Amino acid sequence: MNLIRSSLRGSLAALPFPAALRLVRSWLNVVARGRDESDSLRRLFAVDDLLQGEIDQLAIRRDGGVHPKHRLTRYHDFFVDRVGRGERVLDVGCGKGELAHDLAERSRASVLGIDILPEKIAFARERFAHPRVEYTVADIYELAPGEGFDVVVLSNVLEHLAERETLLRRIIAAARPERVLIRVPAFDRHWHVPLRRELGITYFSDPTHETEYVADTLRAELEGAGLELASVETHWGELWAEARPRA
Repeated sequence: MNLIRSSLRGSLAALPFPAALRLVRSWLNVVARGRDESDSLRRLFAVDDLLQGEIDQLAIRRDGGVHPKHRLTRYHDFFVDRVGRGERVLDVGCGKGELAHDLAERSRASVLGIDILPEKIAFARERFAHPRVEYTVADIYELAPGEGFDVVVLSNVLEHLAERETLLRRIIAAARPERVLIRVPAFDRHWHVPLRRELGITYFSDPTHETEYVADTLRAELEGAGLELASVETHWGELWAEARPRA
């Protein structure tokens, strides 16, 4: 597959863009010739997945290693607006540290960002260092009771996990937060999603996802973990929610 991609890129790069586009259209006509309409759709969705992956990687390189969704969707505002000055925040699955840095800088909070991937923590320490942020490589399934936090942040984390209710209960017991701020992908973000499910192909926005949500499934999952959904908003094909531990 890598050899095919390299050959295709080389061939297209040598052509003026209009000619390259005509070549791609001809190639798509061949790729889409399945046994029937369903098979053709499966083939085209596979091509679309490759294209979207290329767009993501190029966009990240264009923004210096950070996905442009952070600045374009402004989802950080949802979290920043719900964290107070001086509060202690546990950012679970902090990734490269973009949100943790914003919480420290704009909310004036103290943040502990944890992630299981050392390369992401290394990037965060280099690119998003802040005097009120500590980054640590840690497995959230091994999170032990310690110093309490006012807020727990789970931004695009829950959908990657299988035992979500168990994990949420563990986090609540260990961190003892007043609030949990959550961002997850929505199932009903596009009509392609149920169509892909009908076709029997991957319909999640990321192949590493275990689930995706509508408001009712998110509420049920949180209630199963001892949390009450205080508010939920829909933006950019995602659910942004605030929950609180039940008394």
